[in-house]
Amino acid sequence: MGIFDKIFGSSKTYAPLEPTHPIAKKLDDVRQPLKDLAGTIKDSLEIVPADSATYVFIGKPPKQFGVAWVQKGEVFNLKSLVNEKGLSNTKLKDATKELTIAYERSQNEERFLTKIDDYSFVVAASQTLAQDVDRIIQTVSN
Repeated sequence: MGIFDKIFGSSKTYAPLEPTHPIAKKLDDVRQPLKDLAGTIKDSLEIVPADSATYVFIGKPPKQFGVAWVQKGEVFNLKSLVNEKGLSNTKLKDATKELTIAYERSQNEERFLTKIDDYSFVVAASQTLAQDVDRIIQTVSN
């Protein structure tokens, strides 16, 4: 159906993220790493700002996606976490399943569109999603 959305113009549209919105101020702190990430990935990116990191769903969640995050100015992803921590495929699959469930729960929550230079991002304004992703990534990291 995605191709028909583009042809017939029925893809989702989001209100722009206003510069005065609290989330916009959070994104200012990670502007460069997000820009760098967007420059290396040619897929859609959805930002989920959380307290301990800024998470990015890459691709087409909840079906096909990856996850990256910016923490202390550095970009991490599940692949780097697998290499660093030696995670098993089972643990990685479990985390991906939990991320899918968390994303699905938040699909009806407010989202915005923002640009960083030439790159467009969807921004999920969901505290619940942010907390869920944060918990999942922290659990897998430990």
